[in-house]
Amino acid sequence: MKLTLKQELIIEKLNYTDPHDFLKHYPIRYDFLALKPVQEWQEKDVVVIHGPLIGDFKRFSFGRNRAGIQFMVEYEQQLIRCTFFARLFVKKEQYENGITVIGSVSKGAIIVKSLNQKPIEESLGIKPIYSLKSGIKNHEIHNLMKKILKKESFHNLLPESLINKYRLSDRDTAMREIHFPQNPNRLRDALRTLKYEEFLAYHLSLMLQSFEHTQGFAKVGKDIDDLISHLPFDLISDQEIAVNEIITDLKSNRKMQRMLQGDVGSGKTIVAFLAAIYVMRSKYQVAMMAPTELLARQHFESFKRFFPDIPVYLLTQDVKDKALVLELLKKESTLFVIGTHALFQDSVEFINLSFVIIDEQHRFGVDQRQRLIHKGEQVDSLMLSATPIPRSLARALFFDQEVSSITQYPQHRKETETFLIQENSIRSIVDILTLQLQKREQIYVVCPSIYEDERAHVKNVYALEEQLSYVFEDYTVGVLHGQMSADEKTNVMNKFINNEIQVLICTTIIEVGVDVHNANTMVVYNAEQFGLATLHQLRGRVGRGKQAGQCYYLSKSEHERLEALLESSDGFELSLKDMRFRGFGDVLGKRQTGMPQFILADVIEDEKILNVSRDDAIEISKHQEESQYQSIIKYAKSMNDV
Repeated sequence: MKLTLKQELIIEKLNYTDPHDFLKHYPIRYDFLALKPVQEWQEKDVVVIHGPLIGDFKRFSFGRNRAGIQFMVEYEQQLIRCTFFARLFVKKEQYENGITVIGSVSKGAIIVKSLNQKPIEESLGIKPIYSLKSGIKNHEIHNLMKKILKKESFHNLLPESLINKYRLSDRDTAMREIHFPQNPNRLRDALRTLKYEEFLAYHLSLMLQSFEHTQGFAKVGKDIDDLISHLPFDLISDQEIAVNEIITDLKSNRKMQRMLQGDVGSGKTIVAFLAAIYVMRSKYQVAMMAPTELLARQHFESFKRFFPDIPVYLLTQDVKDKALVLELLKKESTLFVIGTHALFQDSVEFINLSFVIIDEQHRFGVDQRQRLIHKGEQVDSLMLSATPIPRSLARALFFDQEVSSITQYPQHRKETETFLIQENSIRSIVDILTLQLQKREQIYVVCPSIYEDERAHVKNVYALEEQLSYVFEDYTVGVLHGQMSADEKTNVMNKFINNEIQVLICTTIIEVGVDVHNANTMVVYNAEQFGLATLHQLRGRVGRGKQAGQCYYLSKSEHERLEALLESSDGFELSLKDMRFRGFGDVLGKRQTGMPQFILADVIEDEKILNVSRDDAIEISKHQEESQYQSIIKYAKSMNDV
């Protein structure tokens, strides 16, 4: 296929390997252009009009060194005002036979997307709109797709039986219709076909992997009722259910792969600790991995506080007795070690590892998780996640794992009061913050960046340290971020825990797990820079003692999205809203973390297709030898090789 240099650059710039691969650059939406009477127009409707140009094009300036044009078109015996924030080099003479305008309705006028001299019939129909990069126009992608599709053909991946069962399109038709839809019905069928194909291949890829690794060791040891009865609080019912589900798995001879998900502060950690003790009582080693040294140390201290009579060891990059811990792992067949990435390093050897707990599992890559799990034989695994999604959705997405959910809060937790300040400044709440400090309480201040030149137009920790040291001159202001050394971070956190630092300016390093009961107030600068799930996790760090917490989100923009945090404190609900705003991958982690990244399908909008394809994948995996399934199985296996 002969492509121009410009077309080759478009494919490369949009990160595709070749013309065939480029056909996966699906439209992000479609404009359905049909003639519509003016009286039926509604705000933000995309409309197309054609008529004589009345008067000339009038140029205007806006912003910094930017300009546009305004003009009038007669349509249905009315004068329609049109504004185009571009296209300065146009002349009235080009449109002597009339002008066709495509744009969106705004207060009875049109904000122009494109204009041309063609008859209106050529602009009607379904117009695909693609995601673009600088220097690339929508019509260039449209023309390139047309050129590629003339040379390409597509064989069905789906078996004929499933195509007939669900009345799907064949793959060749679906690929052509998605880029050049003939009518809404054919477009709907194409979308349904390719979404189903994408989900089915995803489910099969997981199923083919998980079937290879299902055999495990049954853990039979002393039960843990005595430990539960001596806890300083009662487990809530969801925690009790989760403990029972996990221990039932551990007692079976099938390898456990379970996810324990729950909101911030819902009590996942104590459930994981109880499971760890059950495995130790069965005479095996247990490892718990956390994404930061701060969190690993906190888990270590929490375990010692709850279970002072049970030995536990800490293994991080900078722990002082590292050599001793490494030696114990090679000799002691029963122990519990809590650590960071240091746990899966080559120098770490386990003699009897049988259970791995991974906290904030989406913060580790698939390879990192597997490197730890593969340090033992047929290891059971428990993944903890504070970014919860509905159980039905989780089961569909991660059916190689069982799912336990904690949807309740412990009774002692009080809901954090949340406020949205519509400016990126604390000036309106300085008196409130000062009063908190006068009561000997402490404050977290979170911002998106560490250094001034790191991100444009956002607050950074060092600039804020200078400003707030002046504002709160009677108090000690400290800084904490991920680029500090382990000793520096530990030193700062110890000072904060001991109230030697009253105002801690930090990045989202404190998002997960950091627990200081005297810190009941949080301020988040540039809240629009964070997802709802992250903001919800941040506010979960305050109000963890006897007092209710207060959280102030500062932002000049995105108020509609951020207001969801004022309306709900339900992490499951906020995660769904976050997925709608930002996409599933951004909420739960990128492709390298093992979370699914679908090109076309949407796990929320297309949940019904997701569940149907899951059931079909299970059925196909039971009959892998049948010839009709070979194409989709081969494709699914190729996904595992990526």
